[in-house]
Amino acid sequence: MSTLQRRRRPQDGSNKGMVDVDSDNNDSSRILGSNNSNNNVSNSNTFGSSKIAYDPEEAKLLNNNNINNNNSGSNSRGGNNAVTPTLTLMEEVLLMGLRDKEGYLSFWNDNISYALRGCILIELALRGKIRILDDSARKRFDLSERLIEVKDGSKTGEVLLDETLQLMKNDEPLTIANWIDLLSGETWNIMKINYQLKQVRERLAKGLVDKGVLRTEMKNFFLFDMATHPVTDSSCKEAIKRRVLSVLVSRNMEFNYNEYFPQNTFFKIIRTIALICGAYGANVLENVLSSLDYEKSDNAIARADELIAQFSKFPFDLEKTTNTNVSVNLNRLVQQELDENPGYDLQLEVIAGVIEVFSRMDTLL
Repeated sequence: MSTLQRRRRPQDGSNKGMVDVDSDNNDSSRILGSNNSNNNVSNSNTFGSSKIAYDPEEAKLLNNNNINNNNSGSNSRGGNNAVTPTLTLMEEVLLMGLRDKEGYLSFWNDNISYALRGCILIELALRGKIRILDDSARKRFDLSERLIEVKDGSKTGEVLLDETLQLMKNDEPLTIANWIDLLSGETWNIMKINYQLKQVRERLAKGLVDKGVLRTEMKNFFLFDMATHPVTDSSCKEAIKRRVLSVLVSRNMEFNYNEYFPQNTFFKIIRTIALICGAYGANVLENVLSSLDYEKSDNAIARADELIAQFSKFPFDLEKTTNTNVSVNLNRLVQQELDENPGYDLQLEVIAGVIEVFSRMDTLL
């Protein structure tokens, strides 16, 4: 048996958090090709008594991402040392839907797969990778019917984002609604049926395992065995819940930051609003509100409805006041965030267009 192992190189260059990663046919960046001259095996590095192999291209990508995260003058993100959080929007929505101990989603949830594709577009827009095509005639159309173009085609280091970005680079500009349909496999065009992203939930769960938030277990379901992913780092999920409840329950919104969601996160308020709208569209928001009494839960749902109506338009309707007396300082904080990061209107239009799709998901599915 070969003693050669594979481990992921951490972004800080240390040996902390090293994990073995299995090969995945859906993630070509994780496969060590034996015939590829670029894949080098270091005989001098050992892990216990085993040799260690790593992909130098992946190491280079991780190093570049680390540099970009600390670059205050980045063109894809704002200044003030703004960074991208550890978890993507899709991973946070999936984590909100997972049962902590059982490690799987509700079998009756038909919305989450479609909503996750919309979250992919929002995440790409937040990272400055895509934007609405700058055409003066676009305002004659609904936000979800406006065309998307690729602004920055460089890799993000997240497999699903890079796969989607590659599809967009190789195709003509399509509308927001069209891209969500194509990525979900909801199309009659046989020439684009291969645009469907496969096993999105499982791949997101594996990404959370790599990041130390989940673990993998095999569970027997009578006739078959299925991989489940119980929560390992409960503090991460609890932090997401507190951030969501701060917007939907507290009178004055205030975030608690951690290693997964630092204080200098780029567009942190708008990202959180997008998370709430995505969770609402994916039918997993109720999981966060389950610990509340009936009246607070009802008010929280009403506040989420307000946010969807408010941020499914662009420019955002920041003059509208809340009827629930919850997060009354949100409009001011969003306006402050927009003032600090000018020039992102076309990216924000993408976010508003996806939220518009979320607002009518019950009629789409």
